[in-house]
Amino acid sequence: MKTGLRFGVMSVLLVVILLVSACTGGKEVNSGVNGSLKIGAVFSMTGPNSPLGVPEKQAVEMQVKKLNQSGGFNGKPIELIIEDDKSDNTEAVKAIRKLHKTDGVVAVLGSSGSGPSLGMVEYASKQKLPLISMAAADQITNPAQSGIYKTPHTDIHGTKRIYQFLKEKGWAKVGILYDSNTYGSGWGKQLKKYAPEYGLTLVSEEKYGTKDSSMSTQLTKIKSSGAQVLIIAGTNPAPSTVVKEAKQLGLTIPIVSSHGSANKKFLELAGESAEGIYMVAGKLLIPDQLKADDPQTPVIKDFVTNYKESYLVLPDGFAGYSYDGLNMIIEALKSVDGDTSKLGEAIEKVNYIGVTGQFRFSKTDHNGLKEDSMVILQVKGGKYQLVN
Repeated sequence: MKTGLRFGVMSVLLVVILLVSACTGGKEVNSGVNGSLKIGAVFSMTGPNSPLGVPEKQAVEMQVKKLNQSGGFNGKPIELIIEDDKSDNTEAVKAIRKLHKTDGVVAVLGSSGSGPSLGMVEYASKQKLPLISMAAADQITNPAQSGIYKTPHTDIHGTKRIYQFLKEKGWAKVGILYDSNTYGSGWGKQLKKYAPEYGLTLVSEEKYGTKDSSMSTQLTKIKSSGAQVLIIAGTNPAPSTVVKEAKQLGLTIPIVSSHGSANKKFLELAGESAEGIYMVAGKLLIPDQLKADDPQTPVIKDFVTNYKESYLVLPDGFAGYSYDGLNMIIEALKSVDGDTSKLGEAIEKVNYIGVTGQFRFSKTDHNGLKEDSMVILQVKGGKYQLVN
């Protein structure tokens, strides 16, 4: 190629680059199918955490469809790319790496479980990829890291809310039984830490493995410990196994379960043994029992109506976690005029009333919730009823 011609081609390319840069204002642009806004999600659609991951997937698919029918984001369709981590920590990291490196998403939702989420947090933090987790462990956002957030109430919130309830009931001697995985161990840590603050004494502490089929040995020890109440912390199906075996063993003390099993699946698995069991949870499980002046009430009722129309079943708290996470990503992008390079910081400034609670993030708090947005429920007649 002659020098003059080569110079002319280079000049044309330079003009094109400058024009593209001018049109985008120097902003980071994410172009998927038809110039779509690409958002990734890693959910546990198979494995032990699937009772969490499946409703999370359904909720975001429902909301993306609704948003796209209304014009998407700034006229661009939202493209949701979902990966299944199979409830496995290694698979979760592989999934977020694919979404980031191969698919080029602007942010990621997930994962469903605390263990997989912590692996994703490490990757997202290093890569400066905005991440909103659907898992409960406090260490996901404590200490707060730039661009890393979570939507569920933490194990600290749940612990404090349960302990407030126990103190009111006068149940001072407490037995605890928790999963040995990241989620359950996090609860165990907080239950031990905050008991003295509420004047409670832990008289028995037992663990079980996520895949254990029986907890009768642990329950027998708790039965002879003098405990006035039992707190269990885990995700289905284990908590349902615990309450069934407790009944078989004649353990008559009240049982309070963590929000990790706060869904319809627990009722199905536990059957008649669920009757009388207490549960700490968000308000989404009781949409018809909320106060009219609660700011969450219209948000929750709208979500429940849309979800039921889409899937013919009522949603649980896990569906709300992903729904809130997606909406906060969209709200944050609106606040920075679609500049994806500012998304991580923009989420921190979002003041959002969701189905899980009212989120008020700060530099040191990337969960943004308080324990007062949790409630105590009890299973009566096969349904969750508001107690406190």
